[in-house]
Amino acid sequence: MPSIINGLFSGRSGIASHGTAIAVVGDNISNASTIGYKSSRAEFSDLIAGGQTAGKVVGSGSATSAVSTIFSQGTVEFTSRTLDLAIDGNGLFTVLKGQQRFYTRAGNFKIDEEGFVTDQNGYYVLGFPANGTGALEKVNVNTVSQDSVGTTAVSISGNLDASADLVVAASIPAVTAPGAGAPSTTEYSDLNAVAEFSTVVDIFDSLGSEHTVTNFFFHTAANTYIVRSYVNSDEVDSPVGTPGLPRQIGSVTMAFNSDGSRTAPPAVGGSDFSYAIPWNNGSDATATVDFSFDPFTQFAASSNINSVTQDGKGIGTVGNLSIDNDGSIFALLSNGQAAIIGTFGLSNFANPEGLTRIGNNLLQQSPESGAPIIGEPASGSFGSIKAGSLELSTVDIADQFVKLITLQRGFQANSRIITTINQLLNEIIQLA
Repeated sequence: MPSIINGLFSGRSGIASHGTAIAVVGDNISNASTIGYKSSRAEFSDLIAGGQTAGKVVGSGSATSAVSTIFSQGTVEFTSRTLDLAIDGNGLFTVLKGQQRFYTRAGNFKIDEEGFVTDQNGYYVLGFPANGTGALEKVNVNTVSQDSVGTTAVSISGNLDASADLVVAASIPAVTAPGAGAPSTTEYSDLNAVAEFSTVVDIFDSLGSEHTVTNFFFHTAANTYIVRSYVNSDEVDSPVGTPGLPRQIGSVTMAFNSDGSRTAPPAVGGSDFSYAIPWNNGSDATATVDFSFDPFTQFAASSNINSVTQDGKGIGTVGNLSIDNDGSIFALLSNGQAAIIGTFGLSNFANPEGLTRIGNNLLQQSPESGAPIIGEPASGSFGSIKAGSLELSTVDIADQFVKLITLQRGFQANSRIITTINQLLNEIIQLA
């Protein structure tokens, strides 16, 4: 008799445990299209609740001991949307609501009305802003850190024609420097008439305003060129000078060897001349700009410029965003430059399967998960970021339906146990 009664309890517990497992499968199937969803699995354990007969232990059925989340990598789907981010490898995005942090693999982010990056629940996505403290903070795309707004160095390289006509150095039209009295009457056309070659470079002052520097190359002797640089008088004189008249800001004499190489180029990190250009728009008049004409050659070929570089960026508004594999967020500015905004942060756990699901694609820290380990993408054990992509659900529908059939049979078999024992008990009652 005790074994028959135990059979009733076994059937009851079997129905309950298989019912829970069927609910887990149903939950998986319903989340087959949920971004970043990790498939769950019901785990069974046997029950022993006494009932020893002749030294033999008779069990009392089964129970669902745990519902585990399987943290396997999901398929990454390309979406082409900039703020769709997938993690390829370990780690979770960290989001903030109030003072509480949550974790997610769903990277379908957006920008709110204040410029903060948020998830679809409106929770702030945390990262490492370029001007931050080094801890995880909210990321705002309108906070653009622009280094080197003003130009501090200009480098020009190219070739000068060794066979060009010579001019006497004294015949080069005189041009006064900024602040050295009234500007001369020399015009740019006068300089161009004497020069063998000229080129321009656009630079930026400390306020981000753009200015043009014109460089003229005068062939004054065999294997010798004089380079002089000029800015517009109306941009450096106060009161404003006459438009169209130049002011000289620097000069260098370049000598060349018989093999066409320059005799004494500037040292590495050095320059041919430096000048603090006193722009009259209120920018920093003490900020110097280093000019380097290197590497330059002198061959019997047409004068040309190989490259012109300067380190200023000027000021631009945010036009678009770009996100690298290491989570770096760049603002593409209207001036054609890129400025760093920050880096998305990732969190990992010693036991990510111990995180607690709270809905809305969010997970919460628990005693079983351990404390979060914080870092940057593509560093250490953290995975990389795939911008313009989303991680799909890890649910395999075919696998889930096979499990469903197995669990259905288990549920039916446990129901049949109760029916059979009920019939046996009826037989015993009829013996009376």
